[in-house]
Amino acid sequence: STRATSGAGRMELGAAAPTPRVQPKLDPAARTAAQAVEVAAHADWGAVFVYGSMTLPQSWDALVGRMPDMRVATLRGYVRRTVCCGGFATLVEEPGGIVLGHVVSGLMPWERRLLDRVVDDGFELVAASVKCLDDFGGPGTECTTYIWREEFGDALDGEADWDLEQFTEHRLEEFLELCRDLRHAQKAESLTDADLKALALS
Repeated sequence: STRATSGAGRMELGAAAPTPRVQPKLDPAARTAAQAVEVAAHADWGAVFVYGSMTLPQSWDALVGRMPDMRVATLRGYVRRTVCCGGFATLVEEPGGIVLGHVVSGLMPWERRLLDRVVDDGFELVAASVKCLDDFGGPGTECTTYIWREEFGDALDGEADWDLEQFTEHRLEEFLELCRDLRHAQKAESLTDADLKALALS
């Protein structure tokens, strides 16, 4: 075949020159969608009402390494109960019931995913509206919360309210260990193979 021989370099005639790496220009709609994805990846996914082990500062420290924004609030239409196997709190629907807890806001997506992972499979996530005690006369705060699945009712420890003191004394350390393990597992899942190898060799 014919070759060009001028200069020191040689290149097949007809071969395409390397294509410069230029990011394609996005149309306005695509740019808006990309910005929305970026915001969603780093934004608050909405408030969540907690009422048991996750009302404790040490639980949040073990799970996400910080204390999120929390406001004391009440939720009507539910009562708090205890799950036998783990000693943790749950909610069941009951007309006229009222539960005191905290509404948590400002969680990053990865923090919210960790919260979902630490919650037992017997729970389901539902929409709720709570009243914050520092603004009780104001409008309700829309949020989500975890309630116990009706089909697992046999796992509840009677009709007594969840006991924070009992949980702290007998179950808290085990729960904190679970939170730390889940946090470390999620961090490991986000690492590349090279990062994991370097970590293992360190």
